[in-house]
Formats: sequence, C-alpha cells, structure tokens
Amino acid sequence: MPAFQPTAAQFRAFRDDPHAGPVAQVNLLKFRVRAEYLPSDPEHGESISGRDAYQRYSEAFTRAAAEVGGTTLLLGDTERYFIGGGDWDSVLVNHFPTRQAFIATLNHRDYKDMSRHREAGLLCQDLIVTRPTWANGEKV
Repeated sequence: MPAFQPTAAQFRAFRDDPHAGPVAQVNLLKFRVRAEYLPSDPEHGESISGRDAYQRYSEAFTRAAAEVGGTTLLLGDTERYFIGGGDWDSVLVNHFPTRQAFIATLNHRDYKDMSRHREAGLLCQDLIVTRPTWANGEKV
C-alpha cells in the first residue's frame, strides 16, 4: 500500500540489515496535481505542479547523495504499463554504495530544507530497496 514515509519498523529493519554492500532503491511516485507548499515555505502560493516541486527535491537530493557516493540512475515519467498495471506518475532509481550512505543523505545538513519540495509535490510512493546483482553492465 502506498505511503509517504517509512514506518519506524521499516526504517529500523533497513538500518539494522547486516548487508554491507550496495543498495539500489526503486521509487514509484505519485504526485499532487498542484504543489502544496506550507505557508512558512518561501514557495507558498506558487502555482506549479507536484511533479515540478518534486523535481526540485530530486535535484537537491542527487547533489547531497553524491557527497557520500550515491547516484541517481533514473528519474522518468511513466509512459505506460507494458505488463501489469498501476497508477504511478514516475519512477526514480537511486544507487548507494551502502545503506549507511543513504542514511547519511537523509541526515545531510540541507535535507530538511530540500524535503519541503518533496512534501509539497509528492502524494505518495512505494520505495523498494534492492541488493544489486548486476549494475552498469557488470555483475556486482
């Protein structure tokens, strides 16, 4: 079931997992039609789409992730479902050398500031954590 944030149990399970290798995260994203910034946000009152607000978050997150070796591999709009079905607007795939690198990105000094764009633009998401076995054309 789509959510906005992990539960405490989900976060603990991710944090405490003994796998020390890389992780890739597949994010299935559903955007608000119109971004909903809080009155305290500098962007409050802007008339932009949820997708555009989330793009601001994604660009800032990508820069923060790069500081710990993380990369954004893909952010793409959903074209169609070739197999199965769903109602997702976009797919985001991030890669981190370790789960600790991802957690460090969440603790980045600018994360609170950048996350206002995520909160304004995102309606809900599913985030699937994977252990890559094949990346960049090579076995991991």
